[in-house]
Amino acid sequence: MKDLVSVIIPAYNHEKYIGKCIESVLNQTYSNLEVLVNDDCSTDGTRKEIEKINDKRLKKFFSKTNKGVVKSINELSSKCKGKYIAVIGSDDFWYPTKIEEQLKVFNKNPKLGAVFTAVDFVDENNEIYEDSIFDYSNMTSAERIRKFYGSDNHLCHPSSMMKKSVFEDIGEYNRGYRQLHDYDYWTRLVLKYDIYTTNKKLMAYRRERTNSNSISSVNNKNLITFYNELFDINYKMILNVNNKLFKEAFKDMFRNKDSSSEVELLCEKYFLLINMPYGCNNKSYAYSLIYNYKNQNELFDTLEKKFNYTIRDFYNETSMTNKIYPDRILYDEYKNIIEEKDAVIGNLHSELQSIYNSKSWKITKPIRAIRKIGK
Repeated sequence: MKDLVSVIIPAYNHEKYIGKCIESVLNQTYSNLEVLVNDDCSTDGTRKEIEKINDKRLKKFFSKTNKGVVKSINELSSKCKGKYIAVIGSDDFWYPTKIEEQLKVFNKNPKLGAVFTAVDFVDENNEIYEDSIFDYSNMTSAERIRKFYGSDNHLCHPSSMMKKSVFEDIGEYNRGYRQLHDYDYWTRLVLKYDIYTTNKKLMAYRRERTNSNSISSVNNKNLITFYNELFDINYKMILNVNNKLFKEAFKDMFRNKDSSSEVELLCEKYFLLINMPYGCNNKSYAYSLIYNYKNQNELFDTLEKKFNYTIRDFYNETSMTNKIYPDRILYDEYKNIIEEKDAVIGNLHSELQSIYNSKSWKITKPIRAIRKIGK
């Protein structure tokens, strides 16, 4: 008897794409599937497109209130009966042999927790284009953790397949993350399990080029969310990695090459977090390691003796402004504010000039104008 594979499709406002998505799953060369799709109160014709498709393997769910993608995935996961679980976005689609190829990898390496694939990027018109945000190299768990620290998410969520037992062990996706719930999940996964990535392109991952509200679209709103979540996820990954894996992943970056005790390794984690290589950094996560350590005397004695880093150095560090977002975001945010202020000042100058030209020297007019400028 072939193992059952459960496929989860959280759907929202993808009337244009959902039919192709579901059909790409149902038309897999591996047919022992259950496909669970949930329409999360779409405001377009997504539900109608789902209802058009009839297949006994397709289980349809329709939310009464909008839950969000993460809660939809978590709830559908609890209903899965398969040995394996795979998730696909309702705007993506798989190539016919995806599941078959991934199961071959699992059969050869039964200790793996998850298998990922390479992908084609497609835009809203199904046109393939190049993008390099994913990395299809295979690594040890330590190398994978180091890679996460040095960049961001390099694994494609809808390309993944994992054992249900692994999902039950790791737990649900964190609902707090809108943009990087999958990245958070992979950092938690690699702390406990080996994963594998095939370089075969077995699916199409949609990334719209337009400035839309899709979580995969590139715009300032999504980028700000991205960085806020990125720092929190990296903090928890560094905080929770076990000592053996931590040393294996970051030994070459240690300030004290002989660090081994709990407090020494915590100091190494502090230095890693204040120097995260993103061109910007929310260092408050690093500070919290110091603020919350149970034995402050031991901590600062260790920092000074083993790392030549005094409490004055720490005070100086915490007195500096964090650069949380890249220059592009800061420029775009302040550009609008500056333009609005310039427009107000320009209008007030015109009003004053008009008063002057009319030779109307009633004191109330210039006073009102001056008060506006002061605001």
